[in-house]
Amino acid sequence: MVDFHSQQLSNRPLGAGDRATYSEIIRWITFGALFVSLIVVYAWSHNEILNISYRMEQLRRENNELSENNAALRAEHSSLINPESIDHLARKIGLVTSNRADVKILDSHLPMVKPSENLVAQSTLQKKTLHE
Repeated sequence: MVDFHSQQLSNRPLGAGDRATYSEIIRWITFGALFVSLIVVYAWSHNEILNISYRMEQLRRENNELSENNAALRAEHSSLINPESIDHLARKIGLVTSNRADVKILDSHLPMVKPSENLVAQSTLQKKTLHE
């Protein structure tokens, strides 16, 4: 137990040297806020870098898939424009090659001629005016 009678208490005045001033408090708060903001900026930038790298990986996968599809479509295109393949498909559905003597190519720039008995089809050029 403390005996207050035997202990001498001295009242000393509280001066500026004993307490932290407002400028020091503001300085420490500013330092803390700056430190926290640097941590937040670092975390945000790290998060953005991760998001961009995930997006890049996704775009690489899409690019590979599209390249494979492109190669497959090019192969299909080259097989479809192959004359032997066209002839094979035409025979498969029942089409036959025409006799060159029976084929008549009509040109719209030539004057109209009377059709012969061997003519199967004829096309005529119709001129239509467009109104805007």
